[in-house]
Amino acid sequence: MNRGHTSFRPTVSVVLPVFNGELSVGRAVQSVLRQTMSDLELVVIDDGSADRTSRVVSRYSERRLKFVKLANNSGTSAARNAGISLARGEYIAFLDSDDEWLPDKLEQQIETMRTSSATTGISTTGFRIHRIVSGRYEDIIPDPHADWQRQQLTMCALGPGSTLMVKRGVFQQVGMFDVALRRFEDWDWMIRCLALRNIVICPCVLAVLHVDRRPSVRIVQRSAERFLEKHMLGSEATFGSGAARRLRASVELEIARAMIANGKYASALLCIARAGRYSPERVSLLLSELMKRTWSGDIAWALPGKLRRKHIRGRGIPESF
Repeated sequence: MNRGHTSFRPTVSVVLPVFNGELSVGRAVQSVLRQTMSDLELVVIDDGSADRTSRVVSRYSERRLKFVKLANNSGTSAARNAGISLARGEYIAFLDSDDEWLPDKLEQQIETMRTSSATTGISTTGFRIHRIVSGRYEDIIPDPHADWQRQQLTMCALGPGSTLMVKRGVFQQVGMFDVALRRFEDWDWMIRCLALRNIVICPCVLAVLHVDRRPSVRIVQRSAERFLEKHMLGSEATFGSGAARRLRASVELEIARAMIANGKYASALLCIARAGRYSPERVSLLLSELMKRTWSGDIAWALPGKLRRKHIRGRGIPESF
């Protein structure tokens, strides 16, 4: 199914992949269509949903919206790649179907991109994590001056699923998202991109990430194997053996996190022990946070130190959302 006009040439194309997202996709779509920057198109890729996602999206009669339903569920990478191939904008931005944007997200980010250096290929923004189970909120603002190529060997901490904006030509240079990765696909692409292009951070909270998913341990483990095969040697060649060990420790901790979220505590402890052998400092930095968030019902990613954190208690999502 393909619905939408073909003559419109926008500045920004927004790619929104969705799978069985009937409860949240409407909120995501509205947050795009309500942007203060109107020169955009929204490409919604339904990754073979079996629920009423199509019906929800069909309620929006909007020339800027294009809706495509894939025949089979192929994963987020394949859905994003399909959206990229259909996008016509000078810039391509991404939004996950369970997240949302502040109204001026695109306007601020485009201005940041246009005033950055010619070598800049991508941008991300600050974001708010909403942990649905515990009802807590936390603002994450990445450090604009950090060495993010090196930081990506510690953790994918930029929230790229819903904050990333890319100049169209970057995909020709870096390649598309890896369809073999059902997890870590953002992390993988960011590592490949930052080896070639610079990033500019828009240091404002412009997106809300609603976190309420339990990742499949089996999918995380399979993706971890491929991810490490792709990046261990490169990280060591670029930054030395210590970086490769930190990367391996970080992946082990992500597997542990998935296991804890699914109640596999003994197996999680084995992963944490392995991570400690690779990089004791990574475990000391993340273990207490990981355990605290998991046991309290928070399942957001544990994040590295190059971030400013501001805890928000007793505060809901602003009315502007």
